[in-house]
Amino acid sequence: MVATGRDDARLAALADRLVDAGLPGTLHTRVLDAMSPGLDDDVRSLAREFGALDGVVVSVASWGDQGRKPALALDDDEWQRLLDGNLTSVFRLFRAFLPVTAPGGVLVQLNGMSADIPFPGSAGVALSAAATKSLTLTLAAELGGRGPRVVQLVLGVVRTRARQQAGVDDVRWIDATQIGDHVAGLVAGTSQLAHTPLQYFTDRAEGPIAGPGLR
Repeated sequence: MVATGRDDARLAALADRLVDAGLPGTLHTRVLDAMSPGLDDDVRSLAREFGALDGVVVSVASWGDQGRKPALALDDDEWQRLLDGNLTSVFRLFRAFLPVTAPGGVLVQLNGMSADIPFPGSAGVALSAAATKSLTLTLAAELGGRGPRVVQLVLGVVRTRARQQAGVDDVRWIDATQIGDHVAGLVAGTSQLAHTPLQYFTDRAEGPIAGPGLR
């Protein structure tokens, strides 16, 4: 398994947590910046090192530094930073990783409910979420089953470690391990939703379901 990100220290901390969990040596980490001019070369280097990838999880989100603002109160620079951080980055990752993903593999983009519902005060984040949902489904349609599968997974509220450490928690929220188990099933092709391009996981008890019109 390979984990990538922009922050080497956070990647090292992730690897250390696996060691603490009794899983040493199971994770390789590499620094990768979705907006770097050298992204394509960096991804090809990963493929040379590890071979064709069975599964790629695109999990990118940036809240920017503008705080919560009404949509039309954003200035041009704030708007562009949000689009770059949440939309252009996803586009560039798809473009770079699709050629190095195994034909029987899968690319999964993790998204949030702001892809479907209004998100006052965070228009750039919500618009980008809706746009990346459209991008993912468009790629799935363009490939039409030829090559890697492309999946959009829209998530509800997740019980993240950061939220729990901050004292913000609700047992009704989705566990991160549940998401990991589902994504593992998508990569292995054992999930009943393995070939479903639009999926929702918003209800802990119900579990992942096919998107509207795709059941």
